Amino acid sequence: MKTEYKFLKFTASLSIMSILAIGSFPSMADVIRCDGILGNSGEQGTSLVRFEGGVTSGIGIVCDRYGSLWDRGGEVLNRYAVDGRLLASYKLPKIGADRNSDMIALAGDTLIIRLGNQLYSLPVDAPAGSEVKPMNIEANKMSFSSKDGWVIASKGMDVFLVNSAGEKKPVATLKKNPEGLEFGADGVCVVLDWKVYKIVPDSAEGVELVAPAPGERPQYLNGNWYGSAWHSTLRRFDKNLQPSPGVVLGGNSGSFIGHVAEQSEVVNGRGLAYVRPDLFAVSGFNGVMHLLEWKGADKRFEPIRRIGAVQVCNALGLDRENRIWCISGNWDWNDSPSTPQHWGVPAPEKVFGIAMMDSDSMCGYGIMWGKPMVLFGRMDKEARLGRLESQTALPKEAVASAISEMNGKKVLLVLETNGKVTAVNINGDGSYNSDAGAVQLNVETPVKEWTSLVGAGKDQLIGAGDGFVIEFARDGGNWKEKRRWNSFGQDNGDKFGAAIWLALDSGRLWVSDNKRSRIVCFDSAGKILATYGVADMPGNEISKLNAPAVIAARGNRAVVFDSGNQRIMKLEIQEK
Repeated sequence: MKTEYKFLKFTASLSIMSILAIGSFPSMADVIRCDGILGNSGEQGTSLVRFEGGVTSGIGIVCDRYGSLWDRGGEVLNRYAVDGRLLASYKLPKIGADRNSDMIALAGDTLIIRLGNQLYSLPVDAPAGSEVKPMNIEANKMSFSSKDGWVIASKGMDVFLVNSAGEKKPVATLKKNPEGLEFGADGVCVVLDWKVYKIVPDSAEGVELVAPAPGERPQYLNGNWYGSAWHSTLRRFDKNLQPSPGVVLGGNSGSFIGHVAEQSEVVNGRGLAYVRPDLFAVSGFNGVMHLLEWKGADKRFEPIRRIGAVQVCNALGLDRENRIWCISGNWDWNDSPSTPQHWGVPAPEKVFGIAMMDSDSMCGYGIMWGKPMVLFGRMDKEARLGRLESQTALPKEAVASAISEMNGKKVLLVLETNGKVTAVNINGDGSYNSDAGAVQLNVETPVKEWTSLVGAGKDQLIGAGDGFVIEFARDGGNWKEKRRWNSFGQDNGDKFGAAIWLALDSGRLWVSDNKRSRIVCFDSAGKILATYGVADMPGNEISKLNAPAVIAARGNRAVVFDSGNQRIMKLEIQEK
């Protein structure tokens, strides 16, 4: 490790001109190979998972008689194999998503879905690409479960049953709108003021108190009640709503005293499905589901498979032990496409960029609960999210961050799309210390849209904007452009597209060419080493990329967000 560290320091201190002296290029000396996929359980081809449209929450999960799993993925309804492959997608109406009330249930072989105060249906054997059909029934709430082909729904205070044919049966008119509906062990149950009541038509109140609700979106499944909470908390209660044993996943919220690392993509589960003995599936807050194995001896769930994609990723980190940070957790290099993330933390609203320090701590900038935040720490344990409660000049929107020095101190430079740079002093572990002021990137020609920024030694920076690699040297307290280039040869095929992202480590510059769907890697002498992907031919096979974006590199390895395919690709450069 010491030898590698010295080499990294040496190459980082090379002059920017020696690193990126672009001249004539001989035949490429090396090759880049893909070492696998992270973050997309479908991996490649027709089974690749896609979340179409905007980011939306899951709506619960249905496991049909064929053993496939259904949940919302973006703005479509996705059907998955239990091994994580995407089997088919179905069209949903273009209406505003409601993460609290949208829900899915199975009545016989028909899905009943509540979206936007309306019920919709879809047979489980409908052809791929079919659109869910409106049932012309208004409903504010719906149950997870069904009984004898009927689900429970409500419009205002009126509670009724409905089947796949659109037939309705009245159940009761309550004195207030219910917060939830579910078939319990003894009949129809409603949630009022965070308490579960059984409907008893002949009683004076029309309902009878059972017990407090076990959490949000109470669900009766396989003989037990379940309820979710923040920080990936899932609670299990028995049929009488008594703890059995209580918290069975997470526990970073509510009744647990202590700290448990969370699975941030489950953060507040949208519902469960029973798959087979000791195996359940949980619907995620952003549509990513996880398979949960029931550990009977320990009376808890353990996430064992991630099913979904990476729909949005603005920053990646890669350390010397080949751990990869993405959004709110990390993966190990040898993890599979369906491996759940490790060391999860509450998901920031945005992470704009991550830079790796000499100490192998990461230092990134983002927004957490509406406030600026510095993400820091090593990846062999839970990262820390340092929200800045005091006044700071850090922006609410940015595109990249890089480590540099000012006045002999380590600083994090935060780059906005318009080229404005804000510097903050950071501590040895990457945590925020204080604002260091504005920094100017003085360019020869205006840049319309910046995309990337990397440090290349204490007196050099490399940025990317408008498809150009732009080299900077220190100019007092600011930076001055020394050179820019957007081509590595004489042909049109050797020119970068209009948007590129950069990573620099061990003397290699990696260029993620978004518009031309390829990666290009240069060595410390400025020679092109290798490329990956087929220029101008996006695809979803392992051998191709589709609009690659943010990239991180360490040693001879890199990871890139293949945005058009919603996956993280692991790349390794090797000598021929």
